[in-house]
Amino acid sequence: MVNVAQADVDLVDETFDCSQSESYHLSIQSEPDRLSFCVVNTVLNKYIVLRSYRLPTLASRPKSLGSVRSVFDSDEMLRLKYKSSCCLSVSPRYTFVPEHLFAPTDADEYLTFNLGATTGEQAHYHLSRAAKAYHVFSCPEDLTALLRTHHPSINFFHHSKPFLESVLSDVQTGIAVCFYSKWMDILAVKNKKMLFYNSFQINAPADSVYYLAGAANMFDFQLSSLRLTYAGNVKQMPPEISILKNYVGQIVGCEPLNAVTYSHYITETFRRNFINLINSYGCES
Repeated sequence: MVNVAQADVDLVDETFDCSQSESYHLSIQSEPDRLSFCVVNTVLNKYIVLRSYRLPTLASRPKSLGSVRSVFDSDEMLRLKYKSSCCLSVSPRYTFVPEHLFAPTDADEYLTFNLGATTGEQAHYHLSRAAKAYHVFSCPEDLTALLRTHHPSINFFHHSKPFLESVLSDVQTGIAVCFYSKWMDILAVKNKKMLFYNSFQINAPADSVYYLAGAANMFDFQLSSLRLTYAGNVKQMPPEISILKNYVGQIVGCEPLNAVTYSHYITETFRRNFINLINSYGCES
């Protein structure tokens, strides 16, 4: 078994009651180097748990799965029975297919055509009604099997869905960026319609300006008057946010999808860092 360090984010409200878990919702976020989850009291519509584990970066899929399995073995909350559950897969392996062109039987072919073939992955998909398009994305087969062992009815979503749904519900016209450990997503919106969505690898803070300027130029947006919405792990990547402030007119954080409350432990900083995980509950369809 692969040893995993203790959670580096561990926020549990005093109202959490494991005997009441079947009235709660569990949202899990899977990243290559991190496993996070939050719990929602669906009666009170209140987030009462936010916990996150940093995983060792391992090249081997079996060893990586061992890290995730060890978290499940050691964290009783992840093994409780819940009213509902979902997994948010954070990965740059995704594509969008217009709703009227999508065929469920071709999900694997969409991924292969756009991103190339790979082994040990399973294609998942879900609809974004706001974008009128399907998100088609990959998730490791062994991870899918592990999660369904503990939560047979778990739903799978891609990280782009809660991000896109939140931005389209809040932004009239502008650009939104979402940061992860090694890449950023850029979403361009005009009149509450998606114009552009793509992921870009980041090797230096200035890369974020380069990609942002390219997207703005593509749609004739002026950076100096641009409304920029941000989400993701901004705590891990402060240089990107700092440098972007020098170029854009206004920077605002991505907003929650629903009118919800939070445990007093889950402060705004934590909500910003895990906003897509939090919004995965509100965007289920």
